Formats: sequence, structure tokens, C-alpha cells
Amino acid sequence: MKGFERDRERVWEIAGRVRRARSLPEAFRMTVLEKAEKPALGEKVGGRWREFSFREVYRRVEDFASGLAGLGVERGSRVAIMSANRVGWTVADVAIMSLGAATVPIFPTLGPRQVAHILEDSGARVVVVEGERQLAAVRGSGASVEHLVCMDEASAGGGVLAFSEVERRGARSRDPGWEARMLSLRREDVATLIYTSGTSGRQKGVILTHGNLLSNLEAIIEVVPITDDDVGLSILPLSHVLERTCSQFLNLVGGGTNYIAESVEKVQENLLEVRPTALLVVPRLFERVFAVIREQGTANPVRARIFESAVRTARRKYRHDAGEEAMSLARRLLFGLYDLLVYRKVRAGLGGRVRFCVSGGARLEPWLGEFFYGAGVPVAEGYGLTETSPVISVNRFEDLRFGTVGPPLPNVEVRLSGEGEILVRGPSVTPGYHNLPEENAAAFTQDGFFRTGDIGSFDEDGYLTVTDRLKSLIVLSTGKNVAPQPIESALVTAPHISQAVVVGEGRKYVSALVVPDYRAVRATLGVGGTDEELAGDGRVQRLIEREVEKATRGFADYERPKKVALLPRELSQEAGELTPTLKVKTRVVQRRYGGYIERLYA
Repeated sequence: MKGFERDRERVWEIAGRVRRARSLPEAFRMTVLEKAEKPALGEKVGGRWREFSFREVYRRVEDFASGLAGLGVERGSRVAIMSANRVGWTVADVAIMSLGAATVPIFPTLGPRQVAHILEDSGARVVVVEGERQLAAVRGSGASVEHLVCMDEASAGGGVLAFSEVERRGARSRDPGWEARMLSLRREDVATLIYTSGTSGRQKGVILTHGNLLSNLEAIIEVVPITDDDVGLSILPLSHVLERTCSQFLNLVGGGTNYIAESVEKVQENLLEVRPTALLVVPRLFERVFAVIREQGTANPVRARIFESAVRTARRKYRHDAGEEAMSLARRLLFGLYDLLVYRKVRAGLGGRVRFCVSGGARLEPWLGEFFYGAGVPVAEGYGLTETSPVISVNRFEDLRFGTVGPPLPNVEVRLSGEGEILVRGPSVTPGYHNLPEENAAAFTQDGFFRTGDIGSFDEDGYLTVTDRLKSLIVLSTGKNVAPQPIESALVTAPHISQAVVVGEGRKYVSALVVPDYRAVRATLGVGGTDEELAGDGRVQRLIEREVEKATRGFADYERPKKVALLPRELSQEAGELTPTLKVKTRVVQRRYGGYIERLYA
């Protein structure tokens, strides 16, 4: 497809830095030497954006590293970070690694029980937290912690060090040998220990080395059209490997500028302020953006027809550029009209200058990708796991194929087992799980391929499609196997459906637990009442049932939900029902709403 010719010299220059580096801090240092005064990071301070140059960030890394060394952190230590995204997160992460220690990210919303497992299993004795909530979780965990460092000044004191105080101590006692020791790190050294949140089961500590992460960055740089002029907005949590590798480290070694979103609620506002050129997001963002413009575009029957035609025309633009169909003069003129009426608003809502987006973490509905492409926002869907640093494959912007996750990265081998399980081998694959020898033995084949637990297939050109998790497959009492993820992805793009979970293990047919978009429901039906009241309203039930039927027409009869139960509230991270990348924890939801499920099959 047109528009993604790359300056190969600049690409190889950036990739070359990564290739020569023996550690992530060294790769960052190489960028600092070339881009010293260029803004590296930005965050809101006192209601205004504050930028930090590559030189400033490097100085802060040195100061914080020296301060941590004074607290006893050394090569082989483990230091945990439990905070939302902020510049201090990045400073602490690189500083920890520069000492030869390993960073242990902890999602800032976790409770004491989960925090206890991570701290005890990893052996972290120093914990960097954001504020009171995280302090309470660490203290409540009962884990043996030697030092607590808090980013929020107001929460420091009483045995808790302020983040800025650790930096000041480091600045006063800078070790002249710090940089030399940092440059002595090797690719085999452990960089981070990431405890997978997963959708079920106990958290496992995934070991990732500097070489794992650097090899993944090098391959990403070769296939994704980033430049050192790009501006990003950090939206996903840095505690997750996707954001950390493909946003934080990709910018630190690539020379771009990364602004940190204030919160999920402020993302829309921040997009308009920062006006990013490249975005890393999960499909949920595209679903929400589309839901907003659909609501605006279908306010009356005439506008609804125009909007539906605009969606079809955008998709035709993709198929035309992909060489699948011709575009008549009349259709091209119509496309120009819709660009003024609809597509321009889509681009404006993302800041107005996005060149491309990369989507990961869950399945992106193909028609949704086609629509955004036609609207001038190309989206490349990719695939990966914490255990693979994370990227395994990604679509190439020169040949986007929606519904697939693209070809494997150049330095990654992928094959399918007899069951269709995706198996991966390469320099970005974890050496194993921390303290879990039996898990490690089961995780790899005899010839060293990692078992992803995902089911997939290749097309004739080597583009990979991921069907679902091997353990997520629903086996009906009739013997049929149902992959729930594609069905759920289709359901949540319906106008009045916000979230959906497909159930039916061991039953005759599948059903769906659905959270309606209650605001859209009220507007369509002209009804009032609380969400809980609407969940029991027969008119809402019939509306959602019609949408479920329409959204799943393309599936086999045994895959289409026969019954629907409406849930009275959104599933959330806070309630423990979603992972930090907004994937549903199916087992938690099924356990919590077991009564609803039983009534569906009564």
C-alpha cells in the first residue's frame, strides 16, 4: 500500500545502535549522545506539559541509580515499581537496569495478596510506589521490604523515602564508576521479571534479558515505519510489556518523543493536546472512537444512511489500495465528500496528525481496521506475549491484511503444532519462568520452541491468524469446538453492546453475557432508569438480542449465541474482571455471574 516508503538510512542507523548495544541502558546512552537536547519524555505538571530532554532523563537516571546503590541495590538485585505511567517510572526502570539489577513491575491497582506473591517470589527488597494506595497495598502484603520509595512527595515520611530525595542523595554521591559498570552489562543479564496478569491462575514471573528486549526492538524497527521525528502518547500501562517495549524503549532507543497520558479518562483530551504521529493501542480504543462517531453520525435517519455509506466507502478504499477491487470515478468523488464530512473528524479526534497505529493485546475486527484505514488512520495489528518480549508478528504497512496479525518478525521462527498451537523460537523468547522448573519443562518443545497456548493458522503468504487461546476453546456437549474470542469481538462492535463474554462449556449451545452500552440504549429507546433497571427491561433485552443475532450472522449456527443475559454494570480492572490491557478474565466473570449462566440454561 502507498505512503509508507521509508528512509532506509535512518532505519539502519537506529537499528544499528540497538544491534551494537549490550544492554538497554547502553542503547539509551547511544541515543543520548546523538539527541542530547531533543525532548525524550513529556508529562503534565501543574496542568501544563513539561518536556524532559534525553540529556535530562539520562542525568536523572544516573542520580536515581546512585541513590538506589546507596540503599544497597546492586548487580542481581530485584527492585519493584508499582505506579501508573509517569516520567519517574521510566527513570526508575532504566536506573535499576543500569546497576545490573532487574525491574519487577507491579500493576498499581493490585491488592495486598497479589503484591505479596510478587514481592516474595521475586525477592524484591526495594519498592518504588506511586502514592498512598500503593503504599497501603505493599504494607498490607506483609512482604519483607527494606526500603519504600514514593513518587508523591506528600506520601513520603515515616520511613518512606521521597523519590526526589533518592535522586538528591544520588546527585551528592555520584559514583564515577557507574557508567563503566553499566557498560559492562551483557545481553545475557536479566533486565526484568514480569509477573503475567493472565486471565486465570497464579501469576508467573517471566524472565526477560537485555538481549531478549533488544532483539525484539531491532526487529520492530526494521518493519514498523518509526522515525526519530515521531511523537507518541503513552496510554497503556508501563507495567505491561507491550507498552514498555513498544512505547517506552522504542522511543528511548529510536530518538522519538513520548508524552505520558494523564489517565484513561483524559486520553481524548491528551490526544488533542499532544497530537501524536504514532499510536500504540488496544482494539478497545478503536471500538470506542467508532462508537462515538457512530452515535454522532446516526442521530436521524438521513444522517444514519450517510454514515453507513461512509463506512462502506472507507472499506472500499482499503480494498482498492489492496488491489482487490477498482474504484469508480463516482466512488472516488463520494470518498472525497465523506472525507470532509466523516473521515476528517476521525483523524481530528486522534489529534489530526497520526501517521499510523499499531494494535495489540486482543483481536481487532477486520471491518473496523478497514474503516480506519479508509479514514486515513492505518492500523497494523500485531501479536505477542510477555514471554516473547512481546512481539512475535505484526502486519506490514506496505501490505496490511486485516483479520491477520501479519508475518513473523525477521528474527523469529514460528511454526504450528499438530493441534494448531503457535510455537515460537528466537532471541526474544524468555529463558524461562522464575522459580518454576516444572513450568519451564512444559513450556518448551524438545527443540526449543516456546508453546504459546494460542491456536493459529498461516495463509499462503505467511500471514498469521490467531484464533483463540487453546484453553479458551469451548467444547459443547455435542462435541463441537467454539473459539469465543472472534464472536466476542464481533459482538462489541454492535451499536448497543459495550462488553460481551461467550459461555457454554459442556452445554448444548453457546450463550452470551452482555453489558449493553446503556447510554446508547437510553438514546435509542427513549427510556430512563438506572443501568440495573434497564438490565431487567424487556425492551432492552429484545434490542440486544436483535443485535447479537445480526452481529453473528457470519458464524456457524453452533457458534451463534442462542440466549443472552444482560449484566447491570461494566466489567472493570478495579473489580478484578479485566486485565490491564482490558482483556476479560473469563473465569472470574463466569464465577461472579454463575447465577446468570445457570438461568440461561435452566
